[in-house]
Amino acid sequence: MKKLGIALLIVSGIALLSAFTIPFFVHTVSEIAGWIAGLLIVSEIAFWTGGIILGKEVARKYRRYLNPRNWSRKQNRSSNDGE
Repeated sequence: MKKLGIALLIVSGIALLSAFTIPFFVHTVSEIAGWIAGLLIVSEIAFWTGGIILGKEVARKYRRYLNPRNWSRKQNRSSNDGE
């Protein structure tokens, strides 16, 4: 089951990134809007289904990793932990 959840998260990322390439392949505005909307919906469904399969702990780790507030924080590790 864990491999399925990871695969769904990968599919979600691929669908999201491929939405940016649609304007280069489809020519009418209505087709572009339809393809992009469809890919975004597929991406969201795959992401949340993968998150449910992988569980709450993995989703919490992923959310902490993607939080921009945590990007500039440094781990508080020092050699004087025992003192």
